[in-house]
Amino acid sequence: MAVLIGMSAEVKGKTFNVDRDKVTIGRNSTNLIVIEHPTVSGRHCLITHEGKRYTVTDLGSTNGTRVNSREIKECDLKPKDLLQIGSTEFLFDAEDAEVSEPLPPAQTQVEIAVGPASSPASFGNMSPFGVRRRNNLLLWYVLIGVIGVLALVAAGIVIYLLFKGLI
Repeated sequence: MAVLIGMSAEVKGKTFNVDRDKVTIGRNSTNLIVIEHPTVSGRHCLITHEGKRYTVTDLGSTNGTRVNSREIKECDLKPKDLLQIGSTEFLFDAEDAEVSEPLPPAQTQVEIAVGPASSPASFGNMSPFGVRRRNNLLLWYVLIGVIGVLALVAAGIVIYLLFKGLI
């Protein structure tokens, strides 16, 4: 018998039996496995069982179905596969499952640049905080100058009052 073992916080430690030839999974109460999570569609995916073969099929879900971090439309499941339904993760395990060829790794493309790294021309600034605005720099200088003058005047008044003995 096959099972889905909950890995995400919402289903952590829960075990769902895949004990029929067709098991539907989704948020709708008509599914055999109901997952109450906003990233799971009403009828999200279907697991079929024929002989020793388990196949998961996405039913046109909004947030997709993934097997081992790879988005799928249909895929054979093997023991220890990580099945992601929306953002809810399960570990698939089956004693009688046929082990087929693993999915090929996701294709990635690496671009190698010659020379030192630099920011793309479309970037205005590498900082996540954006470009500093320098248009009000003069205002800051004037404000700091006025505060400095006021501090000097206040210090002068305190010194004057100390000498007069009023403080």
